[in-house]
Amino acid sequence: MGNDSAYWEWRDEQLQAEGRAKGGEPCRVCDQPVPANAHWKHRDRHVCSPHCNLKLNRRFNRQVERGEFTPPPVFALDPQPARQPRVFRTLAAEAPFPYELFGYSPKPGDLVERHESLTSVHRAVDLPPHVLPSELRSERWDLDRVAAAVHVQTGSAFYYLTDASWTPTSLILGPYLGIRRLETFAPFEAEGGTWRWYGEIIRDVDANGQDYTWSAYVCGRHSVPRMWTPAYASRSERLKRESRSAGSYAARMRKLGIDGTIERLDPLVVYERDEWHCQICRTPVDPQRGWPDMWSATLDHRIPLTAGGEHSHSNVQLSHWICNLHKGDLFIVEP
Repeated sequence: MGNDSAYWEWRDEQLQAEGRAKGGEPCRVCDQPVPANAHWKHRDRHVCSPHCNLKLNRRFNRQVERGEFTPPPVFALDPQPARQPRVFRTLAAEAPFPYELFGYSPKPGDLVERHESLTSVHRAVDLPPHVLPSELRSERWDLDRVAAAVHVQTGSAFYYLTDASWTPTSLILGPYLGIRRLETFAPFEAEGGTWRWYGEIIRDVDANGQDYTWSAYVCGRHSVPRMWTPAYASRSERLKRESRSAGSYAARMRKLGIDGTIERLDPLVVYERDEWHCQICRTPVDPQRGWPDMWSATLDHRIPLTAGGEHSHSNVQLSHWICNLHKGDLFIVEP
């Protein structure tokens, strides 16, 4: 699967109403008032409950199917340049991530080694016709777009459809052992061992910080679960910090009756920008101290929210929690 973050950002934009609901506005689905304490996304969409939010999403799906909206492509082009076939190996236990991967999937000619089990990838059209299942010998299938993952140890083959970049798109026939069809992803006995086919799904981040998914059909004794690379996990944690920060200050501003700008920002980026020095007392902040330690790191607003300040990169700074409490909303710290 390609980078789909742009799709979900586009979808959120389409579902948003004009202006965030403050409470009492009619729900776009059932006309009931939107609660003032509703989830911020529900207030952005002017829906009163998760149930109505689900209905709004389903309504939007039908509009997309009818062609009333044209979404951006979900599947971006595979970033892999033309290359020679390669091997994707299982790495040493001390490696930051245990499996080699590159791009959205292995390509014809590649070999995937997982825990000493080998799976080679081929174009089905390049295989001898007599080894193909009878279903694939009909004119129904375009063999130029069918890939065959072949398990080296047992000869079992897994057939699947691909897109133009040889990324798996959907299952056609699944696994076979010779002419015997196997139950998809179920264990099977061969060559004195127990094996299973599985879909290897690994989420990663490219050089531009965009997420993408590596997909491969692999046979082995050990099933590789869906996994995140360290880069993807770091990106996910950053997005969580941004959401928590935006949600927390949005709730505070609602409580104060303030209608101001809420910019999505990562507190950790602000702390590193300020070199882990409190911008109020000008002394170091220990990154290891966490709430409720009075000397832990917090975001302080140079211009307080109550004085019209925004929750934005330019208006926030690092401070000790105790310094932030002492400052309160009584004065403005000049940059």
